[in-house]
Amino acid sequence: VRMQGAAKLAADRGEPGRINPQYLAAELGRALDPEDILLNESIRSSPAVSAQIPRTRPGTLIGLAGGGLGSSGGMALGVKLAHPERTVVQVTGDGVFYFCNPEAVYATSKQYRLPIFTVVFDNSGWAAVKEATLRMYPEGEAKAAREYQALLAPDMNFAKVAEAAGAYGEQLTDPGQVAAAIQRCLKEVRGGRSALLHAKVTPL
Repeated sequence: VRMQGAAKLAADRGEPGRINPQYLAAELGRALDPEDILLNESIRSSPAVSAQIPRTRPGTLIGLAGGGLGSSGGMALGVKLAHPERTVVQVTGDGVFYFCNPEAVYATSKQYRLPIFTVVFDNSGWAAVKEATLRMYPEGEAKAAREYQALLAPDMNFAKVAEAAGAYGEQLTDPGQVAAAIQRCLKEVRGGRSALLHAKVTPL
């Protein structure tokens, strides 16, 4: 029943620039091997990742270890160092990606030959800020104006951050290209080079 429910949620691929996170996670789940290690710090997309990427082997899923955000970048490098033979996949939101200090993550990845695969579920802002505002002021001025002070720079291309350190980077807006983009990234990672897939999902 759970698998049927997950499949139903992933059936809608979304639209250009608004990829359904459930669909993106489902395609990622299909592409991963049972022994691949997933670090999930996607926050608002965590339910999609949990539903669509079941991990059945011990030690193949790492979630939030505490209250702070941005730990998954360094953790991914540490996991790869401990398990050089395994593919390590870091899944984040766009807000968390900023907190990961990505320049340092990819510089370290290159210097010490620790290839990781990062997938950024970019919903263009801080969903937690919007939700907190609506909880406090459900009919307030922020709702009336649809302005929650929660948006992040809309034209950022996180793939370029990875490319600056010699990694493979790709920005993804077309739902029809999800599966192929994931395969391109995994090919690079399994060949010894870090990869980042910046996916524009349904905005907050």
